[in-house]
Amino acid sequence: MEEYNLIHNGVGAGYGMVCFARMEKQPFERIEVSRNQALEMFSENSFKIEIINDLPEDKTITVYRCGPLVDLCRGPHIPNTSFVKAFACLKASSAYWRGNRDRESLQRVYGISFVRSLNSTFLVLIPKKAGAEDLRDFRPISLVGGLYKLLAKVLANRLKKVMGKVVSSAQNAFVEGRQILDAALIANEAIDSMLKSKESGVLCKLDIEKAYDHLNWNFLLSVLQRMGFGERWTGWISWCISTATFSVLINGTPEGFFNSSRGLHQGDPLSPYLFVIGMEAFSRLIHRAVRGGFLSGCRIKGRRGDGALVSHLLFADDTLVFCDSSQDEMAYLSWLLMWFEALSGLRINLDKSEILPVGRVENLELLAIEVGCKVGRLPTSYLGIPLGANHKSVAVWDGVEERFRKRLAKWKRQFISKGGRMALIQSTLSSMPIYLMSLLRIPRAVSLRLEKIQRDFLWGGGALKKKPHLVKWDTVCLDKSKGGLGVRRLSILNRALLCKWNWRFANERDKLWRCVISRKFGEEEGGWYSKEVREGFGVGFWKDIRKEGALLQNRVGFSVGNGRRVKFWKDNWCGNSTLCNSFPSLYAFASYKEAWIEEMWDHSGGEGVWILRFSRPFNDWEVEEVERLLVIIRGRRLNPLAEDCLLWKETKDGIFSVKSLYSILDSRSGVQFPINIIWNPCVPTKVGFFAWEAFWCSKARVLWELLFALFGVSWVLPYSVRDTLSGWSGFNMGKKRRKVWKAAPSCIFWAVWKERNRIAFDNEELSLNRC
Repeated sequence: MEEYNLIHNGVGAGYGMVCFARMEKQPFERIEVSRNQALEMFSENSFKIEIINDLPEDKTITVYRCGPLVDLCRGPHIPNTSFVKAFACLKASSAYWRGNRDRESLQRVYGISFVRSLNSTFLVLIPKKAGAEDLRDFRPISLVGGLYKLLAKVLANRLKKVMGKVVSSAQNAFVEGRQILDAALIANEAIDSMLKSKESGVLCKLDIEKAYDHLNWNFLLSVLQRMGFGERWTGWISWCISTATFSVLINGTPEGFFNSSRGLHQGDPLSPYLFVIGMEAFSRLIHRAVRGGFLSGCRIKGRRGDGALVSHLLFADDTLVFCDSSQDEMAYLSWLLMWFEALSGLRINLDKSEILPVGRVENLELLAIEVGCKVGRLPTSYLGIPLGANHKSVAVWDGVEERFRKRLAKWKRQFISKGGRMALIQSTLSSMPIYLMSLLRIPRAVSLRLEKIQRDFLWGGGALKKKPHLVKWDTVCLDKSKGGLGVRRLSILNRALLCKWNWRFANERDKLWRCVISRKFGEEEGGWYSKEVREGFGVGFWKDIRKEGALLQNRVGFSVGNGRRVKFWKDNWCGNSTLCNSFPSLYAFASYKEAWIEEMWDHSGGEGVWILRFSRPFNDWEVEEVERLLVIIRGRRLNPLAEDCLLWKETKDGIFSVKSLYSILDSRSGVQFPINIIWNPCVPTKVGFFAWEAFWCSKARVLWELLFALFGVSWVLPYSVRDTLSGWSGFNMGKKRRKVWKAAPSCIFWAVWKERNRIAFDNEELSLNRC
């Protein structure tokens, strides 16, 4: 600690000298001196003398002087110190002189000059709730400068590439390949396992108070160094977090100007990654406590008895810790949280934290007193997902319906055209249930109720007035290319979202959630799918998810790497079907019908060759089949260093997408629809929507002859509007006239509708000139 204070004071003294020199406008002098002059000038610095003695005899030595400061370098390219607008001292780790462990250990202190406004930040206080009065009820948001944000974004993009290597698998926030739903799935499967095995325990749901604002800088830099980040990287990070200056926006006007001594910017692209790195220290403390037997975690039991151990889950500042229902563990956890706060500055918000009993827990109140937080009950929510709830219950979805109602209440007093309502349904209402539908199966009653709200809003507005539905809902939910509006059916979308988990299970072999599911339910051969879930539903999600894995079966192929997980005869890895279906006669007398591809490949022959094993010699009429098989597989080679992977046949890149599966499941045929004419970008959405309505109305025929006369087109108008739009084309017109021609039908429909209203409500006569 004494050494730290010495270094810290030295950095402060250096900073003070620079500030004093800046005020005095001291000039920078470049001087060339002889060896003897240099030795005399640096006589009190043994390290400089050693450098000078190592220089050639005839070498002219260059030094620079700035007031009392003299050094062996050319100096900065500015005339005097007044050009230094701002300065920061960056402390790096110590190093041995000239890299020799037997020599002195020196502390390197780096300084950097920059424009002060580069890292200046405006603070805006956003209330967390209505009627906020206390400062805790406001969330500070940083408005970071554009130039600094570019620099920070470059560093953040480089940092996120290594996040998965430096943080543990228990963290799911801001790590590529990990998702927020992973933690919710693991937590529910852990609770499900405990309840079914009649075990008891507690779940500590912790919330960190003002997480970004309290993080200690020295602690963060120390963690970065322990993770292996070099001096340059830690120096960059130190500059980004320590040189920030803040000004508070009051009624849009910046007031005050101050520095900070801890915490991270809320709007800084680096902040999320740095916070996760800081929380990794807490994750390591939990892991060490479990290894030492101080905390027990949760053992998720599997079919083979080994299972998986989950001790904690982290998503940014939302933390779940699994413990046994004993006072000793609660006491140790309380001490651990106190130690972590002392090190990092991050404090647990006891008002928002709670302990949740799983199973029968006798001494719950005593456990809560030990930690200092309140007592909660299951079911509750974690990361917006039900935790420990019967997810087949309709009540789980009440929150989604309530959000629907609240959003509609905001639109109730606004006049929104049907085109605007269509856009709001697609962008807002249809998206609200997606988060829950990505993990839970939506009950039929709920999906019908939510779709009814969308349907009533489309035709009746925000007040959900009962108005005629001019087009069937089934037609509305068709793709735009098929004559619909592209509104998605919730039940079909739900199946596609659940099926994606099975795709992830096949390809994300190193993820924690996959390890938990694999250990709990087992794997099928090859490890592409988990085994069927035979147990009751309980509070786990995987049983419903696994059922949708059947949607992948006939729509996937395999990209072969080392061939250890792909069956030679039974998996689709070569062509459009399996080899056992393409060559049934050869498969009938194959020696190993369950053979893996690796077993049919001989690596000893240099590049390797295929070895086909059959139980008997070929007949004459089978030779041609064998030759055809060899032609198909001859160009394929195994790569021992590459892993086998699953390919999705319905996309060009072979990667699964919910959109492609939804299109397959929603295979209803539509009509030949003039999508480029109806939904022309040159036409307002409300006009395009009216044209779409007219497309589905067989009685809309007005004033088309006038349009044909204006363009000099001779065309027999079809009987219905649908046929008219389907047959609409640009004929032999120029490029500019063709654009107007394509937009004309929608505009005519709109004009006809307006004219119809004048006739119906204002008792006016039909006027072609007015149309």
